[in-house]
Amino acid sequence: MLSLLLNNFKKVMMVLLIGMLLMSGMKTADSATEYFNYSVGGTEITSTMDEESIPAWQQREFDVIVRVGEYNNKSGKRIYIDNFDIRWKDIPTDIKIHQDSEGHYIHEHDINLKIATKLYNELRENGVNAKLQIASGKSEDLNAAARISNKSNPKLYISIHHNYFDENSKGYFAMYNEGNNVAKDIATRLSNSIKDNGLVRQNENRANDGYIGELNKIHNSTIGVLMELGFFSNPDELMNIISDQYANYVGEHMANEIENILADYWN
Repeated sequence: MLSLLLNNFKKVMMVLLIGMLLMSGMKTADSATEYFNYSVGGTEITSTMDEESIPAWQQREFDVIVRVGEYNNKSGKRIYIDNFDIRWKDIPTDIKIHQDSEGHYIHEHDINLKIATKLYNELRENGVNAKLQIASGKSEDLNAAARISNKSNPKLYISIHHNYFDENSKGYFAMYNEGNNVAKDIATRLSNSIKDNGLVRQNENRANDGYIGELNKIHNSTIGVLMELGFFSNPDELMNIISDQYANYVGEHMANEIENILADYWN
């Protein structure tokens, strides 16, 4: 009996020893919340991560995520062009004309896709490690879009959108998280980089005080900026923001400034 107990004891101790050896080779968190430091612009920042966040030791998969705002044919995000003096032949072929029971319309997603794709291609051509993020549906929109981005731990998260209010609203602006001075500076630089586009005027940037879901959920190790690049509810501005001239200008100049930002803040 004593011999049997000793044998069982030895087996238990061996299992515990193997477990301890395995655990010693793994990097684990001291608690449910992981802490780490990172440097932005020479300033060291301590960040916390919740259960949905990336491991602190994970390297960045991409430097920049360019997100296409909204998802294809999302309800409400549209302008019915039958109501305005818009000639179909003046609409670029890469902007889809949709139709439902209320008439023909242009969807915000398609405008966002055009400019975001141009920006992404320019970044890639310039050698920037970038990814284009496109939501497949509601499950990858808003807060979920940020959580998807967090898995790649990018330095910059740039979300491309266009505004809808009334027929007279004009201009573009950038949004950043309130109280984040680095994000404010980067938003300012991105906005200024396209101010001479000649088609859409520059408006004052705005701080997100909690109502922009995807910026709320961006992890602290990433700087998030949401670009509202014009009002597609204004038929005159609509024709400017869907033009190849505007897409090319925004894509090229914003890509160049992003390169400068990466060099200044993360070099």
